[in-house]
Amino acid sequence: MQLARAARMRGWTAMAAIVGAIALLGGCGDDKPKVAPIPTPTPTTITITPAGRLVQSAQGQPASFTTLSGWRVEIAGGALTVKPSAAATHGAGFQYVSRGTRELLGRQELRSWAGDRRSMILPGGAKLTMWGQGGNLLRVSIYDGDNSHEIDVLTMTIMHSQVNTTVAESRDQGEHDGETGHLAGTFSHPDYSWLYLGNLYTQAGSATRAPQEKIVASAALGRQFAGSIIPHTATLPVLPAETDATCEADGIARGGLQRTSGGQFEYRSRSGMWVMKLDKHTITLTRLVGDKAHFTWEVWGDPHENLNGKHIKDWEVTSRTLMMDDGTKITMHADGPQHVVHTTSIYDGAQSHEIGNAGNVLRHSCVNATVARERETREWDGETAQLVLLPTDKSAIGGLLVQNIYTETAPAVGSLPLRSFLPVLLGSTGEPDVNPNQINDYYDDPRLSYT
Repeated sequence: MQLARAARMRGWTAMAAIVGAIALLGGCGDDKPKVAPIPTPTPTTITITPAGRLVQSAQGQPASFTTLSGWRVEIAGGALTVKPSAAATHGAGFQYVSRGTRELLGRQELRSWAGDRRSMILPGGAKLTMWGQGGNLLRVSIYDGDNSHEIDVLTMTIMHSQVNTTVAESRDQGEHDGETGHLAGTFSHPDYSWLYLGNLYTQAGSATRAPQEKIVASAALGRQFAGSIIPHTATLPVLPAETDATCEADGIARGGLQRTSGGQFEYRSRSGMWVMKLDKHTITLTRLVGDKAHFTWEVWGDPHENLNGKHIKDWEVTSRTLMMDDGTKITMHADGPQHVVHTTSIYDGAQSHEIGNAGNVLRHSCVNATVARERETREWDGETAQLVLLPTDKSAIGGLLVQNIYTETAPAVGSLPLRSFLPVLLGSTGEPDVNPNQINDYYDDPRLSYT
């Protein structure tokens, strides 16, 4: 019995030793060996050096950019500021500012962005695209020729900066513009210096942020003069209601179109602000103030264009569109930029009219919103100008400002319209109650020695 008991004791002792060894090997309980954590790598800060015409002394500091045409862009303190070229004779004090998503001319606030994306086209074609949220300016993209840059405004960190035409075009085309405006101005004389802010178009992004079609939305927003800022808000009279009619090919003028006793055509816009007279190859647009006619834009000959009788320029392409400040749109066509106008179309609300200029032949005249929209969509605009009456620092009546805003070429079948937005000042008039004979010619037509 004693021998058996001793044998059992030795077995239990051996078993305990085995279990203890297993416990040590398996790391049971608090005796589990500690494994040192894998060290987290220290992130490498990638500093992008400013390239091209972008300047920043160090990350976190203000940044500046000078466009090919000399306009100066400054980004600092959550704001973007644009100033005329340092060479502008009387450009001091003129500036556009986006302070967060609020826009100012000079130091006067005009408005806030319509959405979270705002682009601005500067004289010469440079484009700024700004991203905002919650009233803050988050990022700015700059495109100018072969320069493309992107800046995180909150941290003043350069995200991209490169001088490469292909890269610049690719990045620009891949970024939708949102509400897009432009700046223009003249600074050659202290009495006639001003900075203009207007809108051109809107461009939304798809669900994948792919840029969509650019929708024309031209509007004047305001002007800065040497001593004052004048906001501009379109004030149109109440427009008459229009009832859709069946379009008939019967040669009868409808809506605001009338045939005069002499066989010419006269069209009065729905707002009553514009009158168009058409006599074969001469088309004259007159802007009324009350019942007085002070401002005219005339297309004549093969084809030339006059502002209050002053020859400003000739046509550049085979089609020409004029967009009035009450929404009326007139599109003209010729066989070439040095041929007479052969077709004129008028679009105004639900009205659409088409006239064959040779012989003053009425081809179409109808009041039908669907028909007007379809006809206007099918007709490409060519070189397109905006005509708008703006108050000045000297007169509430103001003067007429004319500028090209885009060129639309005939698209391929099934494609979107090909619109190139590059605003160019053409001319302006003096105020009828201050300087009625003043005509400012801003456009240098190389074909004409006197423009």
